Amino acid sequence: MNSRKPGKCFVAVLVFAAFLLTSCHLATFAAGRQVDVPDLQFQPVRPTQAITIREAVDVSLRNYPQITSKLFKLRAAKANVTLAKTQYLPNLNIDTQVSGVTPNRIASVVMNNVSGFDTVPVDSGPPVSSTTLKPELNNLQGLNLNWLLVDYGMRKANDRFAYADARTARADVALTKLDVAFHAADAFLDAVAAKQIIRSTTAALEHMEAANLRAKTLVAAGLRPGVDAADWDYEVAKTKIGLIKAEKNTRIALVDLAEKMGIASTDLDIVSEPLVRRPLAVNYLAPVDLTSHPLARMKEAEVYRWKAKWDVLDKAWRPHLWLNASVWGRGSGAGKSVNPVGAVAGGFLPQVFNYMVGVSYSFPVLEYYPLKAQKDMARSNQMAAKADFELAMQVLERKDARARIQLEMTRKVAQQTPTLVESARVREIKVLKRYSAGLTNMVSLADAEKALAEAEVEDALAQIDVWRSILHLGYVQGDLGPFLQLVDIVEGNNKGNQG
Repeated sequence: MNSRKPGKCFVAVLVFAAFLLTSCHLATFAAGRQVDVPDLQFQPVRPTQAITIREAVDVSLRNYPQITSKLFKLRAAKANVTLAKTQYLPNLNIDTQVSGVTPNRIASVVMNNVSGFDTVPVDSGPPVSSTTLKPELNNLQGLNLNWLLVDYGMRKANDRFAYADARTARADVALTKLDVAFHAADAFLDAVAAKQIIRSTTAALEHMEAANLRAKTLVAAGLRPGVDAADWDYEVAKTKIGLIKAEKNTRIALVDLAEKMGIASTDLDIVSEPLVRRPLAVNYLAPVDLTSHPLARMKEAEVYRWKAKWDVLDKAWRPHLWLNASVWGRGSGAGKSVNPVGAVAGGFLPQVFNYMVGVSYSFPVLEYYPLKAQKDMARSNQMAAKADFELAMQVLERKDARARIQLEMTRKVAQQTPTLVESARVREIKVLKRYSAGLTNMVSLADAEKALAEAEVEDALAQIDVWRSILHLGYVQGDLGPFLQLVDIVEGNNKGNQG
C-alpha cells in the first residue's frame, strides 16, 4: 500500500506540469498573433507588360528583396516575443536510466574540485568484501520541476524588451516599404519623362522633314538657294540623332524601373498618359505631424528599445524565489542481503520511490557592479538614440519645407508652359508662311521649329515635375496615399473621357 502513494504523487505532478505547459503555451501564441506576417507577402508577382504607376508601386512592395529581408527580421522579432513569454514556464525534466553496474563499492570520497568528478558516476550501497565483474541490473526514473515564482519584474522587463525589438523591426519594415514605393514611383516618373521627350522629338522630326521637303521643292523651282536643302538635311540628321538618344534614355529608364520593382530581367512598358496632365490642385500647406513618419517611428522605437534594455538590467539585480519539486524512483537487481526491499523485474523496474518539495531563494549580490556598468552603457545608448530622433525630426522638417516650396514653384511653372507652347506654335506657323513666301531664311524657320519642340518638351516635363513634387512631399510626410489617390482620380477621368 505504501508503495502506491509515491506513484500517485508522481502522476499528479505530471498532470499538473502538463496543465501549466498547455496554458502558458496558448497564452504565448495569443500574444504573437498581432504581429503575424502572412506567407503571401513573400510570393513575388509578375506585372503585365504595360503598367500604371500604382501597379509599379504594388509590384515593388511584393517583389523587392529588401522588403522580404525586413519582413523575415520582423518574424524573428515576433518569435523572440514568443520566446520571452516562455520564461513564465517551469523547468520540467524527465530522466530514465537502465544500466548494468558491477557492485564493487568501498568507502571513499570524490572531491568536487577534482576534474574527474564529472566522469566518475555517483554510486550507493554498502562496501563489499570481495570484487566481481558480474553486473547487476539497475534503473533510475526521475521528474524534476523548478519554477521561478517571484523575480520582482525580471521576466516582465524581458517581455517589454522583446516587444521593443519587435516594434523597432515593424517600424523598419514600414520605412523600407515607404522607400521602395517612393523609388519605384520616382523611377516611373523618370520613364514617363523620357517617353515624353521621345514624343516631342518625334513631332519635331516630322516638322523638320516637312520643312526639308518644302525647301527642296522651292530649291527645285529656283525659288530658294540650293544651300537651304543641305542645311535642312543637317537639321533633320541632328534631330534623328536626338531621337535615338531619347530612345536610349527611355529604355535605360525602363530597365531602372524594372530593377526598382524587383523584376530586373523583365521587359515592360508604362502607361504614361495620365501623368502628363495637370494634377488637381490639392492643398498641401496644412501642417502635418511628422512624428508619424516611419523614420521618426523607427528612431523613437530605438529609444524605447534602449529604455527597455535598461529596465532589464535594473531588474536583474533582484532576488529570485524558486519552487523546487522532484519525484524519483530507483531499483537494483542486487540480492536481499543488499536491498531488503527486493528487486522488481530483476532490477529493470523501480522498487522504491521518493519525492521532494521545497523552495530556494537566491540573490546575486556581487552582480551589482557589472550590472551597474551595463546600465550606464544602456542609458548612454538611450541618450544617443534620443539625439538621433531629434536629428531625424530636424531633417524631416527641413525636407518638408523644401518639398512645399518645390511644389509651389513647379505649379507656377506648369501654369506658364501652355502659354509658352501656344506662343511657339503661332510663331512657327508665321515663320513658315514667311519662309514659303521668301521673306525669311531657313535659319529663322529652323529656330522656330526647335523652339516649338523645346516648348512642348518643357510643358510635358513641367506637368511631370508637379507630379514629382507631390510624390516627394508625400514621401517626406511619410504617406504616398494622397499621391496615389490623385493618380487614381486622373486615371479615372482619363478612362471616362475615352468612354
